[in-house]
Amino acid sequence: HDFIGEFTTSYRELSRGQSQFNVYEVTLLSFKVDSECTFVDFIRGGTQLNFTVAIDFTASNGNPSQPTSLHYMSPYQMNAYAMALKAVGEIIQDYDSDKLFPAYGFGAKLPPDGKISHAFPL
Repeated sequence: HDFIGEFTTSYRELSRGQSQFNVYEVTLLSFKVDSECTFVDFIRGGTQLNFTVAIDFTASNGNPSQPTSLHYMSPYQMNAYAMALKAVGEIIQDYDSDKLFPAYGFGAKLPPDGKISHAFPL
C-alpha cells in the first residue's frame, strides 16, 4: 500500500504493444481513454446553444447622446457594442433552434419610482 511512483503514457504508445522501447515495469490497475470532442461533435450530439444579451445602462459608459459614450448611437456607424452583438449573433443564430435572443438590461432607473434595477427585460 506504499506509493512507489507513477508514469504517464499515451493511448498511442499503449496500443503499439510491447517492444524494446515500450516496456512498463508496473501493474496496470486501470486504463482510461479521454476523448476530445470538437464543436461539431457537440452539435451533432444534439447540443443546443442559446444567446442572451445583457445591456449595461449604468452611468459608467457616459451619456449615450454624446459621441464619447460607449453607447453612443451614431446615424453613420454602429458602436463597438452593436458590432460585437451583431458578430456573435450572426454566428450563433445558426445553432439556436428558436432563433430568439432574450435581451435584458441592468443598472437603469426604472419608472414609476426611479429605483435602480439590476435585471429587467428589454
